[in-house]
Amino acid sequence: MKRWTICCCLLLAVATATAQMRFEMGERAPRFTVERLEGGTFRTNAVRGRVVLLSFWATWCRPCLRELEEVPAKLLQRFEGCDFTFLAIAVNEPRTTVSQMAERLAGRGIRFPIGLDPYGKIGAMTGDDRLPQLWLLDRKGIVRLHETGYTPERLDEVAARIKELLAE
Repeated sequence: MKRWTICCCLLLAVATATAQMRFEMGERAPRFTVERLEGGTFRTNAVRGRVVLLSFWATWCRPCLRELEEVPAKLLQRFEGCDFTFLAIAVNEPRTTVSQMAERLAGRGIRFPIGLDPYGKIGAMTGDDRLPQLWLLDRKGIVRLHETGYTPERLDEVAARIKELLAE
């Protein structure tokens, strides 16, 4: 009986710890640190007080690339100078592959901040492996929006939501 109780308690502790490390609508986003392609790191606890949009993507994902091509004009330029942070987190790909794609995009004038998640640890926190994927966090780090897939109007809708959160 004692072993059963200990085993159940350990399972509950593991389940609780795992649940705390996931993105959930209406809950505080998990804390994490990710290496940036441009150098340095991005830490969620360092951007509290800012509206944050995280984009999970891969270099092989055509819808991801279409969406990221629109990010500079539809988001970065529009919210420049505001308390807004954008980070495109490349999941399950090595730095060299992501760097090559970033160079190709930059050659076409498309630049945005990139985070590296080569082993998919941060991506796994979303509990959703579909790409592209957006997570919008308010100034307190609370998840306020989760979107998957690509449509041409999606970033316009997300921009409207960002504007609302910046006004709060």
